Amino acid sequence: CYIPSLSNKFVNWDDPPNFLENPNLEVLNAESLKNIFSIDKGAVIGNYNPLPIFTFYVEKWIAGDFDPTLMHTTNLLFHLLTVFFVFRLLLHMKIGMTGAFLGALLFGIHPMRVESVAWVTERKDVLFAAFFFAALMYYVRWIKTEDAAKRTQLYALMLGLAVLALFSKVQAVTLPLSMLALDYWFRRKESFVQLVLEKTPFWILSLVFGLINVYTLRAQGSTNDDVTNFNFLDRLCIGAYSYCVYLYKLVFPFPMSPLYPYPKPLPITVYLAPLAIAGIAYGVWRLWKADNRLAIFGVLFFTFNVMFLLQIVGAGQGYLADRFTYVPYFGFFAVAAGLYDQYASTQKTKSNLNLIFGAFLVVYGIWTVSQIGIWKNGETLWSHVIKYEQKKSSLPYWNRGQYLREQGFFDRAIVDYDQAVAINPKDAEIYNSRGKTHFDMAMSGKYKAQEGTLVQKAVSDYTAALANGADKMKPKTKSEILVNRGVAMAAQNKFDAALKDINEGIALDSTNKNGYFNRSLVYYNTQQYDKAIVDYTIYLRYDPNNANVWYEKGMLL
Repeated sequence: CYIPSLSNKFVNWDDPPNFLENPNLEVLNAESLKNIFSIDKGAVIGNYNPLPIFTFYVEKWIAGDFDPTLMHTTNLLFHLLTVFFVFRLLLHMKIGMTGAFLGALLFGIHPMRVESVAWVTERKDVLFAAFFFAALMYYVRWIKTEDAAKRTQLYALMLGLAVLALFSKVQAVTLPLSMLALDYWFRRKESFVQLVLEKTPFWILSLVFGLINVYTLRAQGSTNDDVTNFNFLDRLCIGAYSYCVYLYKLVFPFPMSPLYPYPKPLPITVYLAPLAIAGIAYGVWRLWKADNRLAIFGVLFFTFNVMFLLQIVGAGQGYLADRFTYVPYFGFFAVAAGLYDQYASTQKTKSNLNLIFGAFLVVYGIWTVSQIGIWKNGETLWSHVIKYEQKKSSLPYWNRGQYLREQGFFDRAIVDYDQAVAINPKDAEIYNSRGKTHFDMAMSGKYKAQEGTLVQKAVSDYTAALANGADKMKPKTKSEILVNRGVAMAAQNKFDAALKDINEGIALDSTNKNGYFNRSLVYYNTQQYDKAIVDYTIYLRYDPNNANVWYEKGMLL
């Protein structure tokens, strides 16, 4: 099912900041390796998950650059390893061989896995899950082992796996809760307090890594809700709605999209979701009273592992994500495996169950292969989002435009940027991107006799970007736009205006290396060679391995 993923490319959806443009991966040395694990320098878009970034480091070291085939292969291998530990865990839970095989296969090829496996950035899912399920497997062994020395060894091994899982993704904080679900499964006789206390090191690890990620998310502004501005009641309803949608998609995973933007205003179904949760809670209570251990375990495991991902505290641009179900769905796959084991006692019921499972597996397998094609590249990805979102959100048009611009399809990129502006005329970033495209068109040599018009369009777009929310704009964003406009001004030989913009941009962000680079070009064109050399020198502090700039500085000298 996943062989098609090996021919996929990268996508412009978090791949650039995670590895393609990650400053810690530009040069492979001891300093960059240290920065990967630094809390302040290693976080990417607010997420502290250094172990996946380290694997990207290793892959670049092996291949000499980022190789999509190698990186997709690594993702698939980690997914296979996770499926193996899921299979072993089901066996340790005393589920029969065939039931465990079918449960693990469901885990492996359910279409909702695709986002975690076929998207290189989500290496963190398949990596943390491998350590997570391995730790749970050894936890079951620890429960069943009576030898004190052996128990100590297993406990130390579990702690090591927990640390690796937490370094891979913060979602692993649910490990001790998942252990409690297994305690229920095995009907352990210890008191609840004893069961909690024996996991003290795991609670401490979860708390520490949870706080680290809260810190890094806040530092990056990823927990701000400036766009949606939902109140706490709205957020509770969104969480309830997301929970219900994940349950529904367990059986019928449609639609699947890389992005589920918040609808504005929220539909009535979101506000009715708490009623559905109340109904689910009543059903679970009835199952609890009936001592239906299998069903209760499934609900507990799912709930424990999805509850921190329900967007009750907003983080991200969507209220759902297919990848969030990668680990939580195990609870229900265990239920399916257990039911097979329970009812396949006679040949007739076994044959019927084989037909049912077979039908689901065939459908899910075909669906998975189809879904993998969506992640082929940036164009296929955002075209798929647009198919469902239509003109509700500017983001997919903007991102598809970004991909088309990078591939040199400037005219098609402009069409997408125009649509994005029509949907959201107050977004400075869209104007900035369209301006860069107009400027690239002017510099490409493909649009003879149109260069002057295109440069002026770029200047107009940068000016529009600065006029849209400049007071609320982050300094780095405003700095980039000012420098871009300065470059376009310089292309019109308006060197004084260009210097004014670039100087202001550098004043806003003293680390804007492109500001120094482009100002040096302005100085060069105005015969201010000493100042150009100074800017090249500053630039090289931020990018010391840029051979071209060393060469240009030498020519200036």
